[in-house]
Amino acid sequence: MPTSITITSEFSGSVVAKGATDDLSAQLLRHAGFKQIDDWHGRRHRLPTTTPLAEQVAIATHAAEMLRAARYDVALPPSLDTAGMSPPVHALGPYAAGAELLSITDQIRAAEDEASLRRTVDHLLHP
Repeated sequence: MPTSITITSEFSGSVVAKGATDDLSAQLLRHAGFKQIDDWHGRRHRLPTTTPLAEQVAIATHAAEMLRAARYDVALPPSLDTAGMSPPVHALGPYAAGAELLSITDQIRAAEDEASLRRTVDHLLHP
């Protein structure tokens, strides 16, 4: 049965991972940058409250990816998941290459001399 691990932000500002009771998950969390705490609450892992927010998100995402690769069930809120953040998408989406080709074709038609035509064709044929 897969172990369930929850990575969350606390009110104190630190990021905590709970549910990592075996040695492999603990080692993966430590490798990602979490500090292990063994006290009367049991084994848990946390990031210091002084860790910058961008670094907290990067560490939590990296830890979740490693744990998921090791077949752990990981709960990670969207605020700590960079994988859920999508990169900006071109306005034309999958048609961006076609729009670029159309632009180059227009430049070829509008070329007034050999030098501008050569630059445009070089742009078209550049790998």
